Amino acid sequence: MIIFRRMALLLIFAMISGCSEPIDVQPEDAIPLWHLQPNPVLVFMSKSDAPEGELYLLEKDSSITRLTYNDRHENNPALSPDSTKVAFHAGDPLDMLTWEIVVLDLVTGEEIQITDNRVLDGHPDWSPDGSRLVYGSFSDADGNPAGAADIVVISLDGTGFTRLTDSPWEDNDPEWSPDGTKIAFKSTRLTQEHAREEIFVMNADGSQVQRLTTTSSWQSDHDPSWSPDSSTIAFSRFEGERRWTDIANVDILLEHWRELMPWNIYTVDLSGKVEAITDGVGAAGLPVFADDGSGILYLYFEFITDGDRITGADHQLLLFDVLGEDVQPLIPLSDHAPTLEYYDW
Repeated sequence: MIIFRRMALLLIFAMISGCSEPIDVQPEDAIPLWHLQPNPVLVFMSKSDAPEGELYLLEKDSSITRLTYNDRHENNPALSPDSTKVAFHAGDPLDMLTWEIVVLDLVTGEEIQITDNRVLDGHPDWSPDGSRLVYGSFSDADGNPAGAADIVVISLDGTGFTRLTDSPWEDNDPEWSPDGTKIAFKSTRLTQEHAREEIFVMNADGSQVQRLTTTSSWQSDHDPSWSPDSSTIAFSRFEGERRWTDIANVDILLEHWRELMPWNIYTVDLSGKVEAITDGVGAAGLPVFADDGSGILYLYFEFITDGDRITGADHQLLLFDVLGEDVQPLIPLSDHAPTLEYYDW
């Protein structure tokens, strides 16, 4: 079975996480910037306290609360529109067929498992009214495990399961537009080549699928995120010299990591106009718009090297000012710098 294709740069540092020292910056240095943001909370996954990964909550007073305590793997957290719940996938870190969609109520602490099957389910996102979830499911039409994901929706009570795509190629990373009319996702349906994803959009009922980005060579687009006005999508693009999935080979990863860079942040509008947000030589990914559209938060990896070999990286949350076009660290998370992965705010 093909492994669940989380973003490649996260797989890179899952292999080397823990090798680096945390950034020695006091959180209060960046508190004013965090306080200015319209988003009330930020949830993220980190392996700081457990090797399989746990979820954490960053609040406006800059306090960090660990949300989960178990031996599951948990990742891809998605905050509900009212920021009172978080959806994520969770399961045995050694058996991805156990990964199910789970919702945690941040007010009551109650946890509800939404799916229950022997199929890899992941990357959930919320409908704007908070009543349904869209996610990638590695299942075929009969509900059996499949080698590629399709986009499905389900109600919070586990009913109303609907398959929106049915393709032999990869459809994944779905994100519901804030106005509720569309869903963005990545797909290999037109490149028809493993590790050559592009960004697509479709109506919320699965109709009128449209390609928004076109890749060349080994470019690959991931993790679309909508602007608040549903007019623009931010995404991360791999621009390396070889297939990004080569990171699964540890020898290639350690000796030829420069060929697996860069990753940069882009935006695309619904007409297909693409603009670059970052233009670096390293790894920037997982862009998420601020609630008021004033900024784009993304994850940046500052590499630690020994000669030509990469030995680790500090994981930093950077905020791009859409109007001023400057970039600042949102807030240093020192204890989590070596292992912070997926997040939402």
